[in-house]
Order: sequence, then structure tokens, then C-alpha cells
Amino acid sequence: MLMSQSERLLEVFTALRSRVGKVEPMTFRSRGRRWREVVSGLPAALQVIALAALLGSPAANAVEHSPEPASSLNVVLIIPDDHSRHSMGAYGNTQVLTPNLDQLAREGSLFANAYAAAPVCSPSRAAMLTGRYPSQVGVTDFFLRNEHYEERGLDTGSITWPRVLQRNGYTTGLIGKWHIGEARRYHPLNRGFDYFFGYDYAVTPFDPELEVDGKVGVVKGHTSDLFAQAAIDFMSENRDRPFGLVVALREPQVPWSEVPQQDLDAVADIEIDVPSGPGMDSGWVEEQTRMKYASVHTLDRTIGRILKAMDQLQLTSRTVVLYVGDHGMLIGQRGLYGRGAVGVIVGDNVVHPEAVATLADPAITIPFVVRWPGVVHPGSRFDTLVSNVDVFSTVLGMLGVEVPADAHPEGVDLTPLLRSGKRPSRDAVFAQYDMSNFGIAHLRMVRTAGWKLIRHLGMTANAEWLDELYDMTVDPGETRNLIEDDAVQSVREDLYDRLSSWQRAIDDPQQGH
Repeated sequence: MLMSQSERLLEVFTALRSRVGKVEPMTFRSRGRRWREVVSGLPAALQVIALAALLGSPAANAVEHSPEPASSLNVVLIIPDDHSRHSMGAYGNTQVLTPNLDQLAREGSLFANAYAAAPVCSPSRAAMLTGRYPSQVGVTDFFLRNEHYEERGLDTGSITWPRVLQRNGYTTGLIGKWHIGEARRYHPLNRGFDYFFGYDYAVTPFDPELEVDGKVGVVKGHTSDLFAQAAIDFMSENRDRPFGLVVALREPQVPWSEVPQQDLDAVADIEIDVPSGPGMDSGWVEEQTRMKYASVHTLDRTIGRILKAMDQLQLTSRTVVLYVGDHGMLIGQRGLYGRGAVGVIVGDNVVHPEAVATLADPAITIPFVVRWPGVVHPGSRFDTLVSNVDVFSTVLGMLGVEVPADAHPEGVDLTPLLRSGKRPSRDAVFAQYDMSNFGIAHLRMVRTAGWKLIRHLGMTANAEWLDELYDMTVDPGETRNLIEDDAVQSVREDLYDRLSSWQRAIDDPQQGH
């Protein structure tokens, strides 16, 4: 005889009581693991109801974990905040101190031409998690705390790769920064993570206010130490089951000087070369760079601690580690200061900070390193153009997890390249930035092996007054804009066409502008 809904609920709660007795409040650490223990053996039709009861969240957010993951591999994605590619030893900087990151590159593969999908935090991270471009998932500028803040977040219809791993039996965790939606429907626990220890928007480095086990409060210590320990605890508690972990560290975001003294001491006497330019106080630029390097040292030391713990837990041989930046940072390059939203340096001041949009390479290029023991050749280097929008497909490809039919990722799976050197058929990468916080701009970029075009859309001025075209083979510093050079007219027109085709393919709201 068919059961009524009330009878089904009664069966669920009776089963819960018999299995766990008094059900205590769930901690974020135990949610994913605990519900599987509680509902295993219940009729399949009741498991979604049971999950909703345990988590106190709508049934629409319920996730059913597969009992058998597709692979025994773990994956750890480490995301820094504002770490420029040029601020890492493995990318050629001989002054910055990044021994642990450099060791990671020696043990894995380094991508020399990696780009972010956007030059600021929120849209870039959204692209990394979904494999889709910022405009496709409703995150086009970094989320600013204002009257609209709680309304904004990663489109709830988009699928994250942690969500896919959940569905395939993995335990998933996020340590550190989120910043793609604060409201409950956007919360990490509703977007594919079983566990969350961190913050949404911004945080003070010392004694930060963090969300831990569902409660927000001040936690004593420095973010670097707190997040490292949380990552280590997560790996330790899940060492016997496949897991996917995102460690989104605060460093090296400003304020750079608010780091442990040992990191300030480490860079106190190093020599630093800085850009020079008219109107800039080179001494101020050097001091800012030194402080940035102190924060990078904190970042590197934190990563070293996590990797050492991975060794001690005997997880290294079965854990893929990806180190992928969210975007870059300019400190004096082109006379600018900032990320994709920059200000102009005048003396020792920044005029109109974050009011100008840019897709200059220092803002949009990122570090991208993969360590995959037993698969990638240690110390290998790829010049292939890649993007952090490729992370979604690559993580699933590494783990042998099928891409869901409704995910529609735009990025490519880099697994064949990492395994055998087979290059993806794609020969260009793209980026976009719709600035809306402290200024208005609509930038689009296409980067091929030799050329880079940046379009400034939605403007009334003629394109040749604003658009940028660079021959990256002979001018990697982007010092000579060739947009009006008739000698490269065919290149310009080809890149215009390619960019327009890409915009149509992703249904870019700025197409045709």
C-alpha cells in the first residue's frame, strides 16, 4: 500500500531516532559524512527527505553521494589571492622567496602561459569552479559590500566541480575565501561543499572573524596558520576516503604588512628591482613590492606546511595538487597599481584607486602548476595557452569523473596534455571584465600564440582610440599598441572576428557592442 507523505516523514524520523538517538546540531565538518551514515539502508525515495531533515536546508539543495568514487585519487586546489605570476621564483623571479612553490613546480608541471578568465576575484573564482565564463554565471565584477551585496552570487543553476565530486562519492571541503555569494542559497554548503571553514568577503589577517562549524566569530591567530591547520585537519580526517579540497588562502592580498614577523624579516634585506616611470616615486614602489613579497613569503610558507603534512599523512602519492591563481597584480607596471581595477601612481600616491579597468598581462596572467605523482613528468613546462576556466574539466578528467550533461563547461580538459603532451585543439584563450563598482567598463580579450587583442566595448569613441593590439612575440611588455598599424590590418581583423565569434558562442551580453 502506498504511504502518504506524512507517513513517509514519520518513517524517516523514526529511522533517524533509532540510528542516532538524540540528533545533535551538525557541524560543517561532519555534515556530508554523518548524513550518509544515518540514511544508509533507508529506502532510496526517503534519502532526500532525510538529508533535508539533517541539514535543515531545502530538499532542492540535497546531494546524494555515490558510495563508490570513480577514482581513489584525491585533489587539492590551492588558490592564492592576488598572487602575480611574476612574483614566483619558478616563473623567473630571482628575488622573491618562494621555495615551496618552486619545489612544487619541480615536482610537477608548470604552465608558462596561463590566463585568468577575469582580472578580479569573484568572477575568476566563479569561472574556476564552474568551467564557464563570468557573464555566463552572473558574476562579472568582484562583489562589493553595498545595498546589493546579499542579492548577488554565483548563478544557482550553474554546476561546480565540487558538486560533481559530491555526486560521485567524494567528501569536499573549502578552506578560506569564498566571495561568490553570501546569502544562504549561495553558501558553499549549498554549492558542492560538505565542509566550510573560512569567510566570504574580506577578513583581518590577525584574529579574523571566520565561519567555523556554522558559527561566525573571532578566531585567534593569523589566517595563514589557521587555514593551514584547517586544511591539515580536513586531510587527516578524510585520509581513508577520496576527497576534493579547495584551499583559498588570504595571502598575498593587502594589507601586505600584516603578516607574521618572520615573513617581514625574510624580505627585509633582499634586493628588489621595480618598474620605473615618469611621475612615480621608485622608493615607494620598491617598499610596496617588498611588503608584497613578505606576504608572498607567508603564502609560500603556508603551502609548505600543507604539503609537508600531506607527506606525513602518506597522501602525496595519491593526491593531485593544483596551484592556480585567481588573477595578477600591478605595482608600477605601466604606472598603475591594482588588479584588473587599477589606479594611477603619482609620486607615492594612487590616484583614483580601482577606477580604471585593465586586461594588461600583469593583471590577467596567473601561476598555474600541477603536481600529479606518477603521471606528469617532474619539472615539465608547457607553453600552451591555458586558462583557469579549464580547471573544471581538468579536475574531472584527472579523476575519471564524467562531466554532467547539464554542466556545459567552456574550458578544456588538460589531462591529455599532462599525460602525454597532447595539446588541446584550442589555439586561443579569452577573458572578460565588466567593471561596475568604481567605474564602468566592458573589456574583452583574445590571446593567441603571438598576438593579444583587448576590446573596450560599449563606448561611444572610435575603437581605434581605445582598443589594444600587441605583438606578444616581440613586445611581451605590451608597450606598443598596434591597433592603428596598417601593416597588421589582417591580424587585427582576424582577431576581431575571433573575438566576436567567441562572444556569440557564449551569448556574451556585450556582443555586437
